Amino acid sequence: GPPGPRLIIGADIPGIRRRHIAAAFAALGPAQAVIGPASDGGYWLIGLDGVTPPPPTLFQATRWSTHDALADTLATLRDRRVALTHTLDDVDTATDLGR
Repeated sequence: GPPGPRLIIGADIPGIRRRHIAAAFAALGPAQAVIGPASDGGYWLIGLDGVTPPPPTLFQATRWSTHDALADTLATLRDRRVALTHTLDDVDTATDLGR
């Protein structure tokens, strides 16, 4: 793909707005990575600056769909400058739809 910053965004984020995506890209100016935390301890977005290669184990040690997912990913990125952006709610269960 073309050079430059990239974001991966979860498809289960009903509250996401254009301004959230713009803020994530803006954070990648001074940061090498950006994460949008989810209110349940996971995250709804991760982005990389496109210059610094991602760690080869970026997603391997992540305990997905748990309250540890964000902490696990931050631990993998501990040698990078990481910015956190807006905290949003994601939808993992039917109960989450009512939030």
